[in-house]
Formats: sequence, C-alpha cells, structure tokens
Amino acid sequence: MLVAALLLLVWEVAGRTGDTGLFPPVSDAIAELASIDPWTDVLPSAGRALAGFAIGVTLGALLGVTIGWLRGLEPWVRPALEFLRAVPPPAVLPVAVLALGATSGMRITVIAAAAMWPVLIAGVDATRAVEPGYLDVARISHARPVSVILPAVLPALIAGARIALGIALIMMVISEMTAATSGLGYLILQAQRTYAIAQMYAGIIVLGLLGWLVTAVFSLVERHVLSWYEDQKGIAGG
Repeated sequence: MLVAALLLLVWEVAGRTGDTGLFPPVSDAIAELASIDPWTDVLPSAGRALAGFAIGVTLGALLGVTIGWLRGLEPWVRPALEFLRAVPPPAVLPVAVLALGATSGMRITVIAAAAMWPVLIAGVDATRAVEPGYLDVARISHARPVSVILPAVLPALIAGARIALGIALIMMVISEMTAATSGLGYLILQAQRTYAIAQMYAGIIVLGLLGWLVTAVFSLVERHVLSWYEDQKGIAGG
C-alpha cells in the first residue's frame, strides 16, 4: 500500500508540474471516474471477458485432455495446434469481424479462441505425463480412467487458466477497440480520440481495478479447488 501511495503521489506531482496536457494529475483522473457508466462501460466488458474465458477454458480442457489421452492422435494434430497457437490473437480480429459482424458474440468468440490455448497445451502435456501404472490400477479396480486423470491434470489446467485469464482481459480491450459501441476498450479509445485525457486515464484505472478483482477471485477459487493438492505437497515436503 505504501508503494502504491508513493506512486500516486509521484503521478500527482508530475501531472501538476507538467505542461504537455498528456499526463494529467491523478486527482483529475479519479474525478473522471464518476463519468464512467458501469452499465455501458464496465459490465459489458466484464461479461464478455468472463464469458470468453469460461468458454475458452472449457474447450481447452476438453480438447487438451482428449488429445493427450488419445496418444495416437497427438502426432497428427500437434503441428496444426502449434501453427494456430503461433498466430497472434489480434490478427484474427479482422477475420472475425467479417465473419461474425461487430457484435458481442464476435468479441466473446475472439476472447475464447485466444484464452483456449494455454489450457489446451497444458492439458495435452499433463495428460501425457500421467503414469500408465495409475491407469492400470484404475482398470483393475474397475474405476473410470477420469478418476485418475482429472486429479493428475487439474493443477496444470488451473495454471493454464491463470494465463488464459490475462489473455482474456487483453483480448477484451483489443476487441472493444474495433467497431464497438460499449465497453472499457471503446471508452478508452474514444477518450483518446476526443482528447479527453483524464477520462482516458480513468478508464485505464477502472480496467486495472477490474483485472485486479477478477485475479483475486480466481486466486480464491484456485486455493479452494486445489486445497487437496497443497496439502499433498505439504505432506510430501515434510
């Protein structure tokens, strides 16, 4: 908190002493927070990011575990996966606009397509790393293989989902800067175009707070879901 307060103080002083107009005092940006409408600026962005994130993580987990489980399939699909993963997500945005139109569904699709990859790759690698002996034990005991695979790959999937969350927030902003009429990305771009610099920084502050909030919630969920895993590591370490 002290570091944050010092940074805000430096921002305020720099804004008061500068004369370019490109770096207003933080107090001006905070005052502009009142101009941001949560219904048209914040909630649409949060909804698109969370929907795209949820869809991307679900698809990535299902495809990743399936490809990793069907070992004979991976050599055939891995080159295509590596190629598609290497394509920068913003590069597909113009194609998505042409194919789906400038709609919220298009933005959610783009976010999901970008967020899917960290989870998919983590799922493939983690599933392939499961010891075959564990699966043999599951078959002997008439247990479903998923009862062995899921606990083994869940930590990797959660780690991939953490990366996917950041990607989802980035793609949310980028997608809202293209033919949009709502959202934080649209607000920031419009403020820059109209030289409403204080409002632009206010939008960036809200975006940072939104990112901090969803990351904090994700961390709470992660600790709850992986509590057994942390306990297991503690026993092994002891």
